[in-house]
Amino acid sequence: MSRTALMISILVLGAVQAAAETFQPAPYLAEAQVDVLTKRVANEQFGRDLFGEPYATVVVGNVDVYDRFPYLEARYFQIVSDPAWGRLLMGEIGQGLAAFDGATSSFGRLKSPRGLSTDGRGLIYVADSGNDRVLVFRTVSEFDRIRLEPVYAIDDLNDPYGVAHSDGGTPFDAGDDALYVANTGKNEVRRYALGTNGATLTDAIGSLGSGDGYFAGPTAITVGRRDGVANDDVYVSDAHNRRLVHLRDTGSSLAWMGAASHGLGLVTSLDADHFGNVYAASPQAGRVTKFTSALTPVASFTANTKRPRSFHVVFANVTDHRSGQQTRAGQGTGVLVEEWGGENGIRLLNLGVDLTDAAPVENENAVRVTLTDHASVSAEVVDPASGQVVARHDAGVLAAGTRTIRFTDKDNLAAWDAGSYRVTIRARSTYDNGSTSTVEVPIELSGSGGPAMPQRLELLGNTPNPFNPSTTIRFAVPAGPSQPYRLRIYDVRGAFVRELAAGQIGGGTHEARWDGRDRRGTPVSSGIYLYRLEVGAAKLTGKMALVK
Repeated sequence: MSRTALMISILVLGAVQAAAETFQPAPYLAEAQVDVLTKRVANEQFGRDLFGEPYATVVVGNVDVYDRFPYLEARYFQIVSDPAWGRLLMGEIGQGLAAFDGATSSFGRLKSPRGLSTDGRGLIYVADSGNDRVLVFRTVSEFDRIRLEPVYAIDDLNDPYGVAHSDGGTPFDAGDDALYVANTGKNEVRRYALGTNGATLTDAIGSLGSGDGYFAGPTAITVGRRDGVANDDVYVSDAHNRRLVHLRDTGSSLAWMGAASHGLGLVTSLDADHFGNVYAASPQAGRVTKFTSALTPVASFTANTKRPRSFHVVFANVTDHRSGQQTRAGQGTGVLVEEWGGENGIRLLNLGVDLTDAAPVENENAVRVTLTDHASVSAEVVDPASGQVVARHDAGVLAAGTRTIRFTDKDNLAAWDAGSYRVTIRARSTYDNGSTSTVEVPIELSGSGGPAMPQRLELLGNTPNPFNPSTTIRFAVPAGPSQPYRLRIYDVRGAFVRELAAGQIGGGTHEARWDGRDRRGTPVSSGIYLYRLEVGAAKLTGKMALVK
């Protein structure tokens, strides 16, 4: 095994506030200020090409959480297949890469390795297409290095291009694991039950054709997921039929569920994220397309990419040593493999959320919007004349796809008349990177409405914000007996500025005006100010800006 020094300072799993974007480019060589690992960068930084033609990649990730220093340790090892040079390149992200061609192993030399897959137990599955087999390796890591130990081979295949592992819904129990192989040369998909020392073929579906139950060049395959673990869905790229096929694992066989045409040309890679969304890399179309689990397209990435070959969503085993709990979770980051050249190669994309195609629903107090990722969603109806929020709806956590948000009586915060309003929809990604998206939609509200009794204590914001010279702070108090309350203003350092209101308060929507003066009646300077509402034992804090 030869070793290639490659220091990769990489921002995988960076928990940063991100703007509205489904795919957010991130630096690959951060310390060298390099966004994409290319042939030019490889020669400038390391004096060699590194790859003949990278094809696919997987990441083996482990995160350990402790109750004392270092509190959190994370290790990510990346493996890339290179069919042109007949080898795998691998190493810890942030450290180095080593080349493995199999020549000195019990498997013998690799030939045109293409599709890759991994599981939650450190095994790697390699579609060694030129040798008509799939190889299973155990990964063994030592500090910043990783090596492969042969476990077993699955032979009697014909030019397999894609491979996908299913954990059966139990990532750390091997007893129900299965492997799916896109056996390209035979125009079929095979299902194997996995054992400790070998695999048993349980079913094969397909032969050359274009109708249901047929394939014409299956080139890529992945399993569906729900909450990070595999479910019964299997997705296949049927290359020459230009479609994505949906199969279902019935326990020992594969059932044809349907197919969706995509118009993307050749699709060479499929992968699924933590929530079951499917990503297809299509070199001919020059894009990565994101689909819902129902194979409805919701977003695509095309910016400065050239013939993308593979897109892999990073997963990690997360072990909390404080409780002993272990989970397998998608990390909100993907690795994109492009055509290897002077300006393209391997790059990182953080996964975010966007709101698209927002529009009012005709003759309803509702709006429809497409959500590109799993996110927490809320919406407000705003009177554009006054800036007052007249209704607020918390839709909770929604999956990707087209969603309808309806306002009902219980969402009303203030009285309103029929007429023109504005709906502001907000979405926050459930990934740790905190990606957010906001969109505004004009809406015609029919009829008139009045405030329902609030269900909880809530700050409704201040209008206007920023303000000069005055602003109105609104808040909602739930039904019940009167309670002591007070509303106070503080500066950004926490120093008391002024008490706006105090006494007893009952349920309903309330407001208080601040004229931008302190308790002595002196105008305060420009800056950020906090308002703190205390009702009974509950306390809420909001933020506002005075701009002169």
